[in-house]
Amino acid sequence: MAANMARPAVSVISPVYNKRPFLNGCVESCLRQSLQEIELVFVDDGSTDGSLDELRKLANGDSRIKVFSQENSGAALARNRGIHEATGEFVFFLDPDDYIPETTALQRLYESAQRWGTSIAGGSMAIDRGGVLDRDSLHGSSLDSFESEGVVEYRDYQYDYDYTRYIYSLDLLRDREVNFPALTQFEDPVFFVHAMLAAERFSTIPDVVYAYRVAYRMEGSWSAQMVLDRIAGIQELLDLSRNLKLDVLHAHLAGQLDGEMRSACLDNSDNDAVLAAMCHASASVDVGLLKSADPSAPDIFVLEAFKRMGKAFAVRRALRNTPPGRLAVFLKRKIAG
Repeated sequence: MAANMARPAVSVISPVYNKRPFLNGCVESCLRQSLQEIELVFVDDGSTDGSLDELRKLANGDSRIKVFSQENSGAALARNRGIHEATGEFVFFLDPDDYIPETTALQRLYESAQRWGTSIAGGSMAIDRGGVLDRDSLHGSSLDSFESEGVVEYRDYQYDYDYTRYIYSLDLLRDREVNFPALTQFEDPVFFVHAMLAAERFSTIPDVVYAYRVAYRMEGSWSAQMVLDRIAGIQELLDLSRNLKLDVLHAHLAGQLDGEMRSACLDNSDNDAVLAAMCHASASVDVGLLKSADPSAPDIFVLEAFKRMGKAFAVRRALRNTPPGRLAVFLKRKIAG
């Protein structure tokens, strides 16, 4: 079925916050697509670096570019605004500091969805490391790319990352009320899993359809709120995967909680709310599902962060029984009066 001429085939949705240096490249990668029946929906999220002015300038040169603005509310709510404003048959999410690397990407995704009659179609991801495109991306090519064209049942896939390499039926998202939760972290996996569960199946192409820049992104410290938001997103999907018996997804989430979040949790372990959220999420992990996904999984799930906290506490307790430790306790009490 050909795209409805009165309706774009694909709406590209991009939330923008202080990304002016990247906007031209992002827009260019969209406008050079072989699929011309598209619209670009940019939602400026209260930028202070002139991004909004730049977007309006770019929109003057092409009627397919639509620019909206809002007070700073976060990328999740900006994407939801984009879903509300979009008019295409499908939507594709593109961060403004990333780009679409192949000119046929959107056309191939759209044709895949049409050919197989799917509400979601996905391709492969690549990582831009200082201008060098690496197809073996952040999580490995086996997870971040597809080898062939076809249809996959989500129950046979059960992955939660890389939502940007797919197009989604706009009608599906609206009819099933699939939106991004108001979180500063992990909002995209929550959106992605709910979208996939709504669609049940998706079609695939091996083409690289998304380029993610990493060279300029700097790792920083995690605030307690960021940790809480990320744990909240993981918690929602842990509960969902446990209830639906999605063992592979459950194992992915437990691994993210135990591995990716380890340092951030330890850095904020003196925060009562963070500690409570960690305990709740850890208790939500179903060991039976972990062993279903991987028979070698341990019989008891304990966060590595808790193990390290326990070791640190044991060391401190042992030191208190040494002469220097007893002296330190004595002096602390004397100072405290």
